[in-house]
Amino acid sequence: MKKIFALLITLTFLVTTLAACSGSTSKDAANPKEEATKQKEIVVILKNNTAPFFISVAEGAKAAGEELGANVTVKTPVETAEGSGNEQQIQLAEETIVSKADCVVMCPVDSQAIIPVMKQLKDANIPVVNLNTRISDNTMYKTFVGLENYNQGYDTAKALFEGMGKKGKIFIIEGSTGAQTSIDRVKGALAAVEEYPDIQVVAQQSANYSRAEAMNVVQNLLQSYPDVNGIFCCNDEMALGSVEAVDAAGKTGSILISGQDANDDACAAIREGKIYVTSFGNPYMQGYTSVQAAIDLLGDKEVKDFYEVQTLVVDKKNVDTFKDKK
Repeated sequence: MKKIFALLITLTFLVTTLAACSGSTSKDAANPKEEATKQKEIVVILKNNTAPFFISVAEGAKAAGEELGANVTVKTPVETAEGSGNEQQIQLAEETIVSKADCVVMCPVDSQAIIPVMKQLKDANIPVVNLNTRISDNTMYKTFVGLENYNQGYDTAKALFEGMGKKGKIFIIEGSTGAQTSIDRVKGALAAVEEYPDIQVVAQQSANYSRAEAMNVVQNLLQSYPDVNGIFCCNDEMALGSVEAVDAAGKTGSILISGQDANDDACAAIREGKIYVTSFGNPYMQGYTSVQAAIDLLGDKEVKDFYEVQTLVVDKKNVDTFKDKK
């Protein structure tokens, strides 16, 4: 009897042990599956969250995350005008290292100043997708998503000069000093100037992509050059600031103004005859494509060096239909 009782105890112990082992094995097997299905953390760092262009970029990035199964967080410098906030961008990038983000999409305020923190991301094995504004060192990112800003500046400037009758004096209003987007657009505009011998650049100044700053800059320039005929601006916000300055000077219609981005306010100004031409760079698609590229990177898919989003010159003839072609 004692032998039978002992045997029962032994069998009970063996069954319990096997059950425990089986439960442990089942739990361990679940871990790789959980890891495989876990959403990737993608942090998108933009220049600001107030300019219509970047609001649209953020919308595109978030939509891509929702549709393609990634957790996308959009971060920007806090309470800064467009063109400022470089130090805050650096801090935001550093935070992604602490939080162990899977990938960072970076649209830098300053193409050169951002490089040291890009090196930190590289050392932490966090891949970077460069968005919209090129980082000066192309070894710091895996792919670039954006426009050929040189071509955009060139095409918009040519449209402006044609509207001016191929002659006259112009201001060039630059974006942020050090931003490759602005540098390339200005280079494109100056290349166009070379093709128009009767177009003269009388002033070239930064307004940091800001509407208010552009208004002040252009007001001051008009004091020195009241006979200017055109104003080339590196974005729509500065074009709209230029409109305010030109309006205040009583010169609406006699000074043609160009912008870049084709935001809603600029399109309204084109309809009113206050902005002559702008260029559509499809910010929503830039944001969407950048996240799509990040997901491909993380999935070990082949990624191109450059994902170009096409631009389109917008004026009175197509201002009501251009978005149908995107």
